[in-house]
Amino acid sequence: MFFCFTFGTHDFSSPLKGYENVIVTIPSSEQTATPQAHPIKRWPWFTFCFVPVLPLSLKPYHEVSCPVCRFLQDMKHRPDIQSQGPGAEHHLGPPPPGQQQWSGPPPGQHQPPPQQGLLPQYK
Repeated sequence: MFFCFTFGTHDFSSPLKGYENVIVTIPSSEQTATPQAHPIKRWPWFTFCFVPVLPLSLKPYHEVSCPVCRFLQDMKHRPDIQSQGPGAEHHLGPPPPGQQQWSGPPPGQHQPPPQQGLLPQYK
């Protein structure tokens, strides 16, 4: 009697909650016109006969993934993306040390005064 068993791994992935609409530029997509990387939650599992049996990590990975070039990067290394997420601090205080706050044109450069009767158009 012959039995054939298959085993391997499978990654279960889904969009990272709170980052669904975030599109990220990654090093390989800087040369192209359309960045396509998105933050995802990925959880690898060991499978036996195509049935998930054992998780290969204690908790899912939070990563940036590009479906075109298969680029993966841990979210810990992307503070620019973490600042756009649900746990980001949005406050109107002084900037953290080491960051400059924009305060207008450089000294010696003057902007023309706004024209009367015209409102700025925002898109």
